[in-house]
Amino acid sequence: MIENGGSTIWKRIRLYLLGCIIGLIGVYFIYGNKNLKELTPGMLKMNQLAAQPFHYSDTATCQMKCEKISFDELRDAMTDAKIDSKKSRSFNEHRPMYNFTGHTRHGRFLHVICVEIDSVTRIVMVHDSAMRDTCKCL
Repeated sequence: MIENGGSTIWKRIRLYLLGCIIGLIGVYFIYGNKNLKELTPGMLKMNQLAAQPFHYSDTATCQMKCEKISFDELRDAMTDAKIDSKKSRSFNEHRPMYNFTGHTRHGRFLHVICVEIDSVTRIVMVHDSAMRDTCKCL
């Protein structure tokens, strides 16, 4: 009787593990090959901002020239950026301001401030965090 009870527990454990393995395989085939980048509201907003046309302020253009940041690097950083919600203004305001940081393919770490005006992304400030702030752009 003890042997019979012990064997049913092992059968149940094996059946449970088999179900978990089948479930993991199913989850991999459903979600494994998809780009699940757009999961948080911040990521959705960054993709929306990156798809809009950019307008650059004089300060941002000066900083980009001084720190040798190309327009493509900025767009590249926006695709992999994270919005700092503590430093940004509310998403629900008329002209929300977003403060975000992102990496480029070349390993640069950019800090960017932008404002969404209607359907245009206005870049206000760009700074490479690895460089010292020696530019006199105001």
